[in-house]
Amino acid sequence: MSSLRQGGRAELLWAVNFVAILLLWQCVGFATGLPGPIAVVHRLKVDGPELYWNAGLSTLRCALPGWVGASAVAAVCAMVATVWPVLAPGIFQLGVMSYCLPSLAIGPVLMIVLDGDGPRIVLAALASFFTMLVGTMTGLRACPPFQTMLVTAFGGTSWQALFKVRLRAAVPSWFAALRISAPASLLGAMIGEFLGAEHGLGVLLINAQQSLDLSRTLTVTLTSAAFAGVLYGVVGIAGHMCTRWARDMPLNLARESEALRVGWANTAQRTEAALLAAGRVIAAVMVALGAWWLALRLSGVTPYVGRSPLDVLHYLTDRTDGAARIGEIVRELGTTLLDMAAGLTGGIGAGLGLAVLSQIWPPLHRLLAGPVFIMQAMPLVATTPLLILLFGRGEAIVVIVGAIVTFFPIFVSVSQSFALTPRSALDLIAANGGGRLAALRKVQVPAALPSLFAALRITVPLSMTGALIAEWLATGRGTGYMLLNAVSMSDYDGLWARVAVTTTVSMVLYGLIGWIELAVGRALTAGRA
Repeated sequence: MSSLRQGGRAELLWAVNFVAILLLWQCVGFATGLPGPIAVVHRLKVDGPELYWNAGLSTLRCALPGWVGASAVAAVCAMVATVWPVLAPGIFQLGVMSYCLPSLAIGPVLMIVLDGDGPRIVLAALASFFTMLVGTMTGLRACPPFQTMLVTAFGGTSWQALFKVRLRAAVPSWFAALRISAPASLLGAMIGEFLGAEHGLGVLLINAQQSLDLSRTLTVTLTSAAFAGVLYGVVGIAGHMCTRWARDMPLNLARESEALRVGWANTAQRTEAALLAAGRVIAAVMVALGAWWLALRLSGVTPYVGRSPLDVLHYLTDRTDGAARIGEIVRELGTTLLDMAAGLTGGIGAGLGLAVLSQIWPPLHRLLAGPVFIMQAMPLVATTPLLILLFGRGEAIVVIVGAIVTFFPIFVSVSQSFALTPRSALDLIAANGGGRLAALRKVQVPAALPSLFAALRITVPLSMTGALIAEWLATGRGTGYMLLNAVSMSDYDGLWARVAVTTTVSMVLYGLIGWIELAVGRALTAGRA
């Protein structure tokens, strides 16, 4: 009976939350002149739901093949890395490279290289591949060691252990990765439509913006969020039905990080760790260059359009113009990094602040759940034009766009870490007279550091993409603007050089977060000692 009452209260709270959002949205519309819920409903009646339904299906037709293909390839790569651990670093570095490759940087190249729906499908696949790779590898490694040892004891091979026990253990993490990557694949397809397509939500959005039709722009944005939400919900329901047996199985995603912190104690170990990291960086560079060269060879693109690593090197080291070209790219990159830092700082501050406030006042988390997911489900290329109308094209739009990209992973990861704090630790604080603030300061915040750093590794490359999109659509400066300018000027050497630079910087920042995590962990370990 009490469970029914709790369920009724939760549903009532969601209903009240939804009505409050609609009322607030309509009030903002009256105050700013932007379309509210009434205007959106009217636009749907005038245009007809079929227009948005057909556009959404067109985008989904490209997003689904990319999503499914990326999931299949990621599963195969994860299985190979699990059976042959020696290949795991190289496979993981390929995944990191695909994740750090900004979609806005590679999009113009794909539009030149591929025909038809190819660019949209590839962008959808790139948007979801790394998430699926990490989720599948995490799940395969979550298998209890005694189960694999039992298979080995009866004469089984590593492949037999994989198919008999590891794959089943990986199902919960695999479905979790599917839920995250599904909306991302839709965003990748829409970016491809923004760069050039005949049908889809991105095309409809461009037409609405060019005609300055705000109500249609907002209706397309909400339609894209609805499609992303349906994908997220369908995968969530399927995962719930397929993983009932795993409900009570805890998964500590931070144990590898904790092991690294404890083990990195003396000078010899630090030197070994530094050499290992340097070797991984060199290996990552070699893998990236090899993948670049192989992709050009397999695609059959003409050398005029598809520039090789050697061509880009000659472009940057040319005796006549090389120094000027490097200086121009560095200045653009400096602008982009400043934009990226502003958005990242805003997103981290908002995510951490609201996670802490939600822990102090628990109803806040339930109130924020709906708006946070809606904000995450809306593709950034769709919301940015609306934000420009509200905040203009100055520095504010850069901070807001970057914060939107980075807020969700920080807020969700830290909030979940707070929720998983052992009850015994909280009871110990309470027994000594401490309240919620004391529990946060002494237990929950230190315990949330692994989750925070994991979220930072996700958000740093995303913040680069957010900065590029803001520069492309709003500010008209930095690398984001120059990437599109290089395409219009047929400057393919400059285009490939900027793609290489932005991807390299994203990978370096991704690795830097790992080093900072190690340093913080070492400092905490030394402090406890």
